[in-house]
Amino acid sequence: MVGKHSIRTKLIISYVAVALLSLVVLGVLFSRLLSDYLFTQQEQLLITRGHTVARILKDVAWGRPLNHQARSVLENMGDFTGAQVWFVDRTGLIIATSRGSVEWEGIQLASDEFNEVMKGTVVTRRGRMGRFNTAMITVAVPVTVGNQVLGALFMNTPVSAVEETISHVRRLVLAASAFAFIVSSLVGVVLSRGITRPLRAITKLAQEMTQGVFDRRAPVETKDEIGELGQAINMLAQGLEQSLGDLQEERDKFQSIVSSIGEGVIAADNDGNLLWINSQAVELLRVGHIPIDKLKMEDLSVPLLDLLRRVEETGRMEALDVSPHPSIVLRAYGNPIRRGNERAGSVILLQDVSEARRLENMRRDFVANITHELRTPLTSIRGFVEPLLDGTVSDEKTRIRYLGIVRDEALRLNRLIDDLLDLAKLESGSMAIGFEVISLGDVAERVKAVFGPLAAQKGIKLSTVYPNGDGEGLCVMGDADRLQQVITNFVDNALRHTEQDGEVIISVSSTGHKVIAKVADAGQGIEPDLLPYVWDRFYKVDQSRKKSHEGTGLGLSIARGIVENHGGEVFATSRPGEGATFGFALPKATV
Repeated sequence: MVGKHSIRTKLIISYVAVALLSLVVLGVLFSRLLSDYLFTQQEQLLITRGHTVARILKDVAWGRPLNHQARSVLENMGDFTGAQVWFVDRTGLIIATSRGSVEWEGIQLASDEFNEVMKGTVVTRRGRMGRFNTAMITVAVPVTVGNQVLGALFMNTPVSAVEETISHVRRLVLAASAFAFIVSSLVGVVLSRGITRPLRAITKLAQEMTQGVFDRRAPVETKDEIGELGQAINMLAQGLEQSLGDLQEERDKFQSIVSSIGEGVIAADNDGNLLWINSQAVELLRVGHIPIDKLKMEDLSVPLLDLLRRVEETGRMEALDVSPHPSIVLRAYGNPIRRGNERAGSVILLQDVSEARRLENMRRDFVANITHELRTPLTSIRGFVEPLLDGTVSDEKTRIRYLGIVRDEALRLNRLIDDLLDLAKLESGSMAIGFEVISLGDVAERVKAVFGPLAAQKGIKLSTVYPNGDGEGLCVMGDADRLQQVITNFVDNALRHTEQDGEVIISVSSTGHKVIAKVADAGQGIEPDLLPYVWDRFYKVDQSRKKSHEGTGLGLSIARGIVENHGGEVFATSRPGEGATFGFALPKATV
């Protein structure tokens, strides 16, 4: 059975379509020409008869009232002209009609209907008019005496007679087209059969080749183009049989090699389309939820397309670190695939370097944290020891208080050293924190006592305030040393960025179910668009802090980690020139 999309069907349709198109075009042109001819003949007939009636009307009405004579003349002119005849005076009023059109007498025509004919010009119109319910041919002939136009004859006849003739011709054209369709179909069937029979045999062979059958050959019965096609298919089958065997052997070797390595492998063509990806790459890139046959390069959550573009531009191996997940870092190596002197695509090798990167970050953070966190207590100890050594503190009570503070700072320094390994785990969320009920007001007072001498030395007023009262009811669940470390970082930064005669305020208050601690300075302030970044590790606000006041950039990052491990949140507010406020909020403890 011939399929509806076969070449045979297309050939038959082509023959029939050409014949039909030719007949339709000729029929339309003939119908249009015949229509124009018949309408023109009808108009010319009406014009000729209109002139005749106009002459009769002019002779009869010579020297007599025109309206009375027009009725007597037009009464029997409808049969002569084959149309409804009106006589219209110069004002556009119908004053006389032929028999059967008396209802039109006394109707006033619109100016655009009679102006042209009153100028002595014959006017013809064709089509549907508002005064009639059917399409009409209207001819207007002026009635003149000398150079004066007395009125006009309007002759109206329906176009139905002409249209019936045109319809008859169209039926004849349709019948001829049907006959041509039948003849063309028969001719197309005969001609297409001799072409499609050998093509079907070749198609069957090609379908068997797609199923891996290469030992069949197509019969070659002619020496024309179809015969040459059959010979080419036979040669192709023989070549494919040998080539696919070689490719299968090479593919088996490649699959064995790629499956035995632990790295991910991705192959892409020159347009960046995914050609092949192994299971290791699917696992590393976290795209196992997408079927491999539907996976695209755009579905990968890492910028591997950028690596492909770099390989295409440079023509050599390129490397790029990508991170499909916050806890995973991959080193991607891109290399061009060459076929002779041309690049056929690119291959990407993915190595998981997450563990090496994590260890490097831990080492870097460890050294940085030591540098920052040991400096603050050592500075405080030095600030209390120097007055004791140079003899400026002579009061025994003050000396004992200073020595007590030095002892406390030394003990805290010892605890910080013991906890340095825990600090390295801070951002991983595995840091051990001893929770107990503590008063943030007491923590604030200890920080004030530690930094009081340093603030006095710089000429800065350091004070604590409790907007809710005397500091009672400000208890939270937390680690006192860690929270003191947070407030210490805030105060240390505030003192470094506040000029002499300025003020640093430590405020602790409660709002609803939270306890809020914040430190406000009187420094230069920070630009609002830079505030979100002050908590980033190693970030320094160069634009709003003097270079001599810069810290290591770790304090605020460490403070944020400690607060978040307590289940709280940090915040910062500032306006340039009005100082900055750093603080945190923790859930209030129930005592």
